[in-house]
Amino acid sequence: MILVCFVDNDWNIVQRLIRIDICAKSVNGDQLAQVLNECLSLEYGVRGDSLIPAIRDGASVNQAALNRIQFIFPKTFNVVCFSHTLDNVGNHFGIPNLTEFENLWIRLFSQSHKAGLMWKELTGSKSKSYSETRWWSRWEVNKQLMEQFGDVQRFIDDMVRENVAPQILRQLVDFFSHLNKVISLKLELAALVDAGKVFVKATYILEGDGPLVLSCFEILQAVCNACQNVHLPNVHAVAVAIVDTDPTQNVGALEQEVKRSVQPAIEWFLRKFNVDLRDTLSTFKAAQMCPVTVQLLWPTPANVEALRQFPFLDSNDVINDLITELPHYLAATQDVIMPCKDKVKWWRQQSDNLPHWSSAVMKVLLVQPSSAAAERVFSILNASFNDSQEHALVDYLQACVMLQYNNR
Repeated sequence: MILVCFVDNDWNIVQRLIRIDICAKSVNGDQLAQVLNECLSLEYGVRGDSLIPAIRDGASVNQAALNRIQFIFPKTFNVVCFSHTLDNVGNHFGIPNLTEFENLWIRLFSQSHKAGLMWKELTGSKSKSYSETRWWSRWEVNKQLMEQFGDVQRFIDDMVRENVAPQILRQLVDFFSHLNKVISLKLELAALVDAGKVFVKATYILEGDGPLVLSCFEILQAVCNACQNVHLPNVHAVAVAIVDTDPTQNVGALEQEVKRSVQPAIEWFLRKFNVDLRDTLSTFKAAQMCPVTVQLLWPTPANVEALRQFPFLDSNDVINDLITELPHYLAATQDVIMPCKDKVKWWRQQSDNLPHWSSAVMKVLLVQPSSAAAERVFSILNASFNDSQEHALVDYLQACVMLQYNNR
């Protein structure tokens, strides 16, 4: 699929789905590059200097395709989806017992509608569902599990009596027959919920459609700061409860064991953003020069040079114009107090007073830190077409999805 993003005359960030192809088999980088060039250059006449950002997920074929068309669109800023990267943190926790249990738990509710009804009847709340296209929904499932863990054994007993999903239930019953595994499960649940909270919050913020480029660095910096001082309140509460029922256990020892399971995920995140994605993150840092933070940063001409990290701003003429206009920009922001959500509105009002800065910011606003827009296409596909429509004509499917997406 190919989506385009542009800023209209009223400074609204607009997204449009312009192509969706249904392939019988996976394509390689060369084939995808050919599709991109055909669609953008030939069908829509996009000029080489007009393709500003290219936002993608981490699939290697997407990177390979962008590398192929780089000579056609040399000003493109290639951004890998930060939300996907944050979501991958969850794969690096050392939580073997929770992984085993949650796989059974998710399968149970995905295969049995009755299980969901029985859970709601018992607890009064609907079971959280897991979705591959909804980032960190697995964390939400586990959070509900931790909060309502006291109901799990009774729920399993009720399911056994009703003979619901017997194969999965046999494995769940066997799991709960091992006391040590249940104790570890409680601790691992608390650890994932505690340590994962900051990643989940950042993920859900970054999957929006607004001017996230202006606040992305600040959001990710907050995650880095949280990683430097990991706070695990639920782990402590669970450890205390375990010791109350088993005095041979030690609260401190239990907490240290759980912290070791969290550390690999934190180290992976810090390495990913401080090393692998350092240059991209540095570019987003340069985008902070907006009216909300400019009074704190008080940029100098040297700071303005950092905007060259955006390939579409890497021009002596552009940078010199921004430096020349910088004193007027600083004067315009003097004593400006505004909610963060009003920053785009402020730029719209400054188009005549600060033409060079306004033009640069309008381009920067097109840079999104996540591929959430593309994920919504998959959501529409899943909601609109099921197994009973697998023989639907491709052009019908394409038209249906494009109409739904572009009429939002």
